[in-house]
Amino acid sequence: MSWKGTLALLILAVAALAILFSSGRSHTRSATEPLLAIHPTEVTRIIIREGGGETELNKANGIWRIGSGSLKGSDHDRVDDQLIRALLEQAAGMTALDVLPPSDLKGSVSLESLDLKTPKRSLTFIETGSGSGKTIAFGIEGPAKGQVYARLDGGKTVYLVPSELVSTAFLPAEEFHDHHLTSLDPTRLQEITLTKGTALQRLSLKKEEAGWNITSPMTALGNDKAVISWATSIFSSKVDHWMPGGTDATACGLDTPIAVISASETGGNSPVTITIGSTVPGSPKSRYVRCSDRPGICIVPGLTSSLEVTPSTLRSRQPKPLRLDAIDKIEIRCTDKSGTAPPGLVMTRKKGGDDWEMTGGGTGTLTRAAIDTWFEKLQSVTASSFEPATPEKLESSGLTHPTQIRFIAHLSENTAEEAAGDLVLAEYTFGMPRNGIVSFREGTASDLMILPESAFELTKGPGTASEGFKR
Repeated sequence: MSWKGTLALLILAVAALAILFSSGRSHTRSATEPLLAIHPTEVTRIIIREGGGETELNKANGIWRIGSGSLKGSDHDRVDDQLIRALLEQAAGMTALDVLPPSDLKGSVSLESLDLKTPKRSLTFIETGSGSGKTIAFGIEGPAKGQVYARLDGGKTVYLVPSELVSTAFLPAEEFHDHHLTSLDPTRLQEITLTKGTALQRLSLKKEEAGWNITSPMTALGNDKAVISWATSIFSSKVDHWMPGGTDATACGLDTPIAVISASETGGNSPVTITIGSTVPGSPKSRYVRCSDRPGICIVPGLTSSLEVTPSTLRSRQPKPLRLDAIDKIEIRCTDKSGTAPPGLVMTRKKGGDDWEMTGGGTGTLTRAAIDTWFEKLQSVTASSFEPATPEKLESSGLTHPTQIRFIAHLSENTAEEAAGDLVLAEYTFGMPRNGIVSFREGTASDLMILPESAFELTKGPGTASEGFKR
């Protein structure tokens, strides 16, 4: 073959390739090959166009937010995590049910008839480092339910695809809001303050290493489960719907709120503040709410009961937890009318062992199991109520001459003095049992725990049964 013949064949081959590309048949897709070929974790911007309107979803610092468009008054609000995850997964996994090449698009089946020549709905996905992104336009429904015709990046080929992505992406604009009132994790909160009422009542809580403490209006140990449950009811509550942009805050009672709640997470930045306004007309269980990390005003149901919280409902009804392995000596004493309280029973941890020995009020050795059982019962006593530790209450409950249990750690062994270096870790005082109850005071607490009368039996100490002693 001459060089002219070879050149002619090359020209024909190039022309054939050009025809294939121009006809949209440059690539034959398998039934399982995704059409868009996007990577959900790499997508940083989504543009949703419908009927002349446009909504942008932008990802920054790992958080998706509504950028602009039809959601007036809601710019830069958080996007619902589940919704954006579903949208991206559906887009990344979408495959063609059927393909209509350009040669088939004629007569009654054309771009115009399929509403794809100037489509009214489209999605554009832009990945990190990408420019124009990938766009899929949607036309009319397919011949069967759950199908829709689509077109990629203005190409001439038409695809029949599942309509799942269409149902997710082209929801009412409000649905893109994150339906959780805040993004705070109740288990990671560090401080919470609730201010309510015309008298500016304030309830403050702070989480320490050992758990939650109430710091105002009293100082008390918090009940961790009760605090987290209450915080969850506030900070994880669901938004019913958002008010239109420009809604008057005064008309919603947000200038004179019924309550203001602020909270911060461990290692977080500025606190998130929730302002709770008046009830919604026609919906007495719902209130107008404004959150400092969200734009606009929303309506949230079910907050009223959470606002009725009191310190008593959040405080612990048990003594502050102690570690038995930090205790070296336990004293139980009864205060007489003279006000003195010589130790009646003294138990000391044996050096180098798990057992304890009676060093006052008796003799013998107590097993570790006996001490453990008694100590656990003492730590788990539960108050039915609380009373202020006024002089009158102390007198009437028998706490002016109480039975005391002291837990002592010995910090120094470099002195001949027996009590040198002793540190009282905790002191429990019991009044006299009366009418089935007994008053209990922890240290110098400002109030008394009311316990069942049976708790007084613990002042007799461990090992009263013979199996508690080693002979």
